[in-house]
Amino acid sequence: MTLLGTYEDGDYRAEFGTLAVRGFWPAGVGGTGELRHLNLPLLAEDAFAAGARSDVARAGAGWVLGTAAAHAHVRLEAYDAAPGRDAAGWNDVLETPFLTSRGEIKLTHARGGDSPWNLKLARPGLHRLRVLRRRTSDGHRWLLQFWPVTGSPEAPRFLARSRPAVSTDRPGHGDKRFGPLAMDVLSVALWSPGRHTRAALAERLLATPEQIREALRYLTRRGMLRVGGADAGPASTIALVPERPRPPNAGAVTVAQPWRTAAR
Repeated sequence: MTLLGTYEDGDYRAEFGTLAVRGFWPAGVGGTGELRHLNLPLLAEDAFAAGARSDVARAGAGWVLGTAAAHAHVRLEAYDAAPGRDAAGWNDVLETPFLTSRGEIKLTHARGGDSPWNLKLARPGLHRLRVLRRRTSDGHRWLLQFWPVTGSPEAPRFLARSRPAVSTDRPGHGDKRFGPLAMDVLSVALWSPGRHTRAALAERLLATPEQIREALRYLTRRGMLRVGGADAGPASTIALVPERPRPPNAGAVTVAQPWRTAAR
């Protein structure tokens, strides 16, 4: 494992509470080989722009968006192989796939203002990204580590959370409190479409099977996901099929049916 390059900004100002790192992935380009099973248009940055935000971060084809304090210290690192998993001192740790067709990334802002410097990655294509975040006295400190991988993408996985996957201190918000976890579930479905169990999703996202059930209902109510198969309990297998939500003014709208489960 070799550190190929770094970029650091000790005075990053997060617009709209968003940390943004962008690479490049041309619109309309589909996947081949180990990426052929992915619906890459749904991994575009704007595919679910109206959805909730992850409590930590999500990534896709040419973008990473993190939930950040107004002021942050951000460090990007490029490796040729997976760096050691040393998460000591970090409150939140997430690993996720990331795609770039040019093999370089740039720290940007929510509205697109770029830093003047690109960080070159090991090569174009599929990477694994480790996102580490901790609270500081004046905001957040972030470390984003990128390294190339081969084969089918491994779905996102949380290694540490600084707070529960679902907030318990927001009375009156209804199912909206499941929104951040729901977007993490959606990320798993986007990068690894197909068959899962609620128990496996809960383990991957550091949540409970009951929280995963409510997150799935959140997604199906909003037309972001279809869930196939009968849920007879946390260990039963269900199919996850992501879908782009219908624009609100696109004519007659078919209301998505909430996913019904037998297990409680």
